[in-house]
Amino acid sequence: MVEKVYNFTTESDSRVVEKIVSTDEVQIIHMIFPKGEGTPKHFTNSKVHLMVVKGEMTLTLEDQGTKSIYPAGTIIHLPFNTKMIAQNLTCDILEFFVIKAPHPSKIGGPEEPIKFE
Repeated sequence: MVEKVYNFTTESDSRVVEKIVSTDEVQIIHMIFPKGEGTPKHFTNSKVHLMVVKGEMTLTLEDQGTKSIYPAGTIIHLPFNTKMIAQNLTCDILEFFVIKAPHPSKIGGPEEPIKFE
């Protein structure tokens, strides 16, 4: 068998954070957040693409006071070492994938993002 198959949660009304793939080339993380939840404030630890598949993501970057809202069907690219917080402030469920390429260790980033307040 040439392919490698990965599985992830397909339906949930509760918080889900699951690291699906972690290879030298890429990390893929699947997240589901009920309304009012989100990621902690942190720095991206690689080049990141956020792929919104359900709901709307409220994204705050760097020290910007403004928040941008991205609906399902949107892919957002963030450079390495960007301050960010992704939240679900508008809908019942936000579901998205975080694609980090290359793997953070390949560009000098920590395995886990650095959190800040």
